[in-house]
Amino acid sequence: MPYWPTSVSFGGAMGFWPALVLALVFCALFGLVLHFAVFRPLRHAPVLAKVVASVGVLLFLQAVVVRRFSTTTQVVGPLPFVDKTQVDLGLSKITQEQLFVVCLVLVLAVALWALFQRSRFGLAVRAAAENEKGATVLGFSADRLAAATWVLSTVVTGLLGIFVASVNSSVDPNTMPALIVPAVTAALVGGFTSFGWTTLAAFGLGMQVSLVTFLGANESWFPKADGLPVPGVDLLVPLVVIVAVLALRGQSLPTRGVLGPGRLPFLPTARPWSLRYGGPGLAVVALIPGVFFLSPAMRDGLTNTLTGIVICLSIVVLTGYIGQISLAQTSFAGLSAYTVASLSTHHGWPFPLSILAGAAVAVVAGVLVALPALRVRGVHLAIATLAFAVAVDKVVFANSWINGGFDGATVTTPALIRSQDTATHHVLGVTIGDGTQPNPLTLVFCLVVVVALGYLVANLRRSLTGRQMLAIRSNERAAAAAGVNVAAVKVLAFGVSAFIAGVGGAVIAYRTGNVTPDKFLYDKSLMFFAFAYLGGIASVTGAVTGGLLVGGGLGFTVLNRVFGLPDEFVLLLGGLGLVVTAVLNPEGVAGKARTGLLALQRRFRPPTPVDPPARVDPPTPAEAATGPVSSTEPAASTEPAATVPSAAATPAASGAAAGSHVSGSAGATPAVAGEAR
Repeated sequence: MPYWPTSVSFGGAMGFWPALVLALVFCALFGLVLHFAVFRPLRHAPVLAKVVASVGVLLFLQAVVVRRFSTTTQVVGPLPFVDKTQVDLGLSKITQEQLFVVCLVLVLAVALWALFQRSRFGLAVRAAAENEKGATVLGFSADRLAAATWVLSTVVTGLLGIFVASVNSSVDPNTMPALIVPAVTAALVGGFTSFGWTTLAAFGLGMQVSLVTFLGANESWFPKADGLPVPGVDLLVPLVVIVAVLALRGQSLPTRGVLGPGRLPFLPTARPWSLRYGGPGLAVVALIPGVFFLSPAMRDGLTNTLTGIVICLSIVVLTGYIGQISLAQTSFAGLSAYTVASLSTHHGWPFPLSILAGAAVAVVAGVLVALPALRVRGVHLAIATLAFAVAVDKVVFANSWINGGFDGATVTTPALIRSQDTATHHVLGVTIGDGTQPNPLTLVFCLVVVVALGYLVANLRRSLTGRQMLAIRSNERAAAAAGVNVAAVKVLAFGVSAFIAGVGGAVIAYRTGNVTPDKFLYDKSLMFFAFAYLGGIASVTGAVTGGLLVGGGLGFTVLNRVFGLPDEFVLLLGGLGLVVTAVLNPEGVAGKARTGLLALQRRFRPPTPVDPPARVDPPTPAEAATGPVSSTEPAASTEPAATVPSAAATPAASGAAAGSHVSGSAGATPAVAGEAR
C-alpha cells in the first residue's frame, strides 16, 4: 500500500553473521513463495506464460527495491574475515575478498555437480525434469522436488549476491538487473545442465569486462566516441556468445516429439462491424474529450496511452500472431527515434518522410534480430532479444555522439503538432486549444497514427499472411508440411513488428521534441511487454487496453490524480499484475471481457425453436390394403440404386466415410485449422 512502512526495525545495527543467517532464511522462504504462488500453477502452462511470469517477477522485485531503497547506490560493509589486501597469484594480483569469492564459486559448483550427479535427490530431480510422470511412478513427488530446487537456487544466489556486494562495497539498483544477461549467457553455454561449462563461461565473461576496459584505455584501435572508448562494448560479448550458441545448437523446426507451445491466448478475428463502426467510434470517443474537455494532465496521459498502444500493437503482431517472444521492442523504437532526430535536425528531412526512414532503420534491426529466431524459440529467443536490448542500451543509446548529451537529441517538429505549442487554432469555426501544454493537435497526430496502425494489424490478422502466422504459432512442423515458408513468415513478422515499433519511436520523438535514452531502455521493453500481456496480447483490443495501463498513461494518470497513487507504483503494479494475469487469466483484460460478454450473450439469448414432428394420419382401410396412392406424387426415380445414398449403410461403411472425411480435413492447411479455432 502507498503509505505502509517499507522496513521493520530490529534495533541497532545488526552484526554480519546474524544478518547473513536472516538474509538466507528470507531467500529460502522467498524461493518457496515463488514456487507455490507463481511457477507451480504454471507447471503445465505454455512457455509464453512462464516467460511472462518471470518478467513479472523481475519487474516486481525492481519496484520493491526502488520502493524500499530508492534508486541511489547503497553502501555495503566489508566482510569480517577477509579484507582488500592484495594476493600475488603470479600472473595477476587480486584482493583477499575476490580470491574468497572465486574459491566459494568453485566449491559451490563442485558441490552442486556432486549433488545432482551422485545423490538420490539430484538423480530424482533430473529424472523428474526429463519425465515427470515416470518420476511420479517411481515414488518421487515432482512438486516437492521443484520446491527444493527453488529453495536451493534462491539460497545460492542470495549467498553469492551478499558476498559480491561486500567485495564491491556497494549495490546499485540500476545496474544489478542488467547482470541477468551475462548470467543467463553462461547458463546457456552450459546448456542449462552443466555446472562445469557454466562456471567456465561465467569466469570468461567476467574477465572480459576488465580486458575490454584495459583495451579501451590503452589501445588506439579500440572504437572511440568523442575521444573516449565506446561504452558498453563488454556487453556485446554476451550477445555474440548467445547468437553463436543459438546458431550452433538451434534447429529450424522443432524435432518430432517435442512438446508443443501449449494453449496460447485465444486470437480472435476482427468482426466487420468492429472495423466499420467500432474503430471510428473509439477514435471519436478519444478525440472529442481529449481535444476539448480533458485537463492538461489528462490530455498528456491520453497522449502517453496512444504512444503506448503503438508499441503494444508491435508486440501483438510478433507474440500474439506468430508466438515469438521479443523483449527488445523499445530498442527498435529508440533506433527509429534517434534516426528521426538526426535526419530532421542535421539533414533537413521533412515531416513525415523522416518517420518512414526511422521505421526503415527499425525494420533492418528487426530482421537482424529475426535471424536467431529462425533456429530458436521460446525462452531462448527471449534471452537473445533481451541481450540485444541491453547491448543497444549500453553501446548505442549511451554514446554522446548519438544521444545528444545531457539535453538529448533535438527533433525539428512542425509547429502544428509541437507538444510545447500553446497557440489556439481555429478550424471551421471551432477553436482547438486552451493555451496550455500539451498541444491538443499533438494528441490528434498520435490518434491518427494509432487508428492507421490498428487497422493495419487487424487486417493483417484477416489476410492469408495472418493465417500463415497463426499456423506457425500453432505448429511449425505442420505449417511447413502444408507449404508455409516458416523462415520467411518469421522474418516478415519481425519486420512488421519492428516497423510498427519504429513508427511508435518516431511519434514519441516528434511528440516530445527531443530523444533521451531513458525513454527506450531495456526495462521499458519489459514494461511494455507486461502491459501488452495484461491488456491481451493477441488482439488490437488488448493493445488498446494495454496502452491504457502503461506508465504515464490515462489509467495511471487517473490513479495518480484522483486516488493519489504515487508514480513509483507503476512498475510494482505492472509486475504484480503481470504475474497474476499469467497465472489466473492468460487471455488478459480484453480477453476476459470478451469471454464474459459471450457468456452473457449465451445466457440471455432465446433458445432456438425446434420444428415439431410432422403429423402422420392413420391410413384408410383402402390404403392399408393397397398402399397410399397420390395423383400428384412424382414418378419413381429411374436413377441407379448405387448412386442413391442409403440411410441403412453398414457401420463399416459409415466408418470408412468418416475416415475419408477426417483425412480430408487433416490435409487442410494449418492456417485454415487455426482460423476455424
